[in-house]
Amino acid sequence: MTYDTEPVTELIRRRKSWRSYRREHLADDLKDRIQGFIASLDAPPFGSMVRFRLVDSPVPEKARTPGTYGVIRGARHTLVGIVRPSPAAWEDFGYSFESVILFCTGLGLGTCWMGGTFSRDYYGRAVDLAPDEVIPAVSPVGYIAGKRSILDSLFVMGAGSRNRKPFAELFFRDDFSTSLSPAGAGAYGQTLEMVRLAPSASNRQPWRVVVTETGVHFFLSRTPGYRRLFSQVDLQCIDMGIAMFHFSSAASSLGITGGWRRQERPPGIGIPDALEYRVSWVPQS
Repeated sequence: MTYDTEPVTELIRRRKSWRSYRREHLADDLKDRIQGFIASLDAPPFGSMVRFRLVDSPVPEKARTPGTYGVIRGARHTLVGIVRPSPAAWEDFGYSFESVILFCTGLGLGTCWMGGTFSRDYYGRAVDLAPDEVIPAVSPVGYIAGKRSILDSLFVMGAGSRNRKPFAELFFRDDFSTSLSPAGAGAYGQTLEMVRLAPSASNRQPWRVVVTETGVHFFLSRTPGYRRLFSQVDLQCIDMGIAMFHFSSAASSLGITGGWRRQERPPGIGIPDALEYRVSWVPQS
């Protein structure tokens, strides 16, 4: 996939989480481009009802963006994601939200996935949230400040977001006993590297991927007790959706064709008790 003239692989490498912004409204043409992109989004892989709103925010004297508990400073706009919960809604949400995040990256704007440090009540009122809808995540959107705030720098250090697990810890050949190297992944080497670079809640990187002759199979390695921290949403399944978008958009940009399919379980793979099978990407012959 290409956003305007820039390949998605370059956007994935360039994207960073920013919490410090200049106190400026976006130019009208940028807002129009973001809203136009949102309106043009294709349905996510499992067809869930996902929608997005770009909300304008007043900024008080201390520059704290309302609804973010002081974590975001200066941002005058927030991208709010909304979904009706269903078994596959979380992956669909992560998939679609990340596509918008990367579009904003291509416009030279800062963003930051926020799944926990924001007020769902505040943004629920801002978007007229329906009773059967939830807000899994939001992101500030704006012109980044020349220097990170102290709090922003502390978040970066605390999350360890610049540190990613090694390739061989995340990706496997045929089963979970044989780790993959980038060179050994063949045509999937760059697409899997894009998965490795995907953002995730607390940088947990919960995806594990097995490449077989029949496809590329995605599994979830849950962090014990993490789901109880955020009972309204399944943040680690949202992380899986982000990884799915990185994989399929990179594959598309490289001319590798295929599609998503959820099976009862992928054939021939012994699944450790600690992992959950989520979805497979099946290549087209």
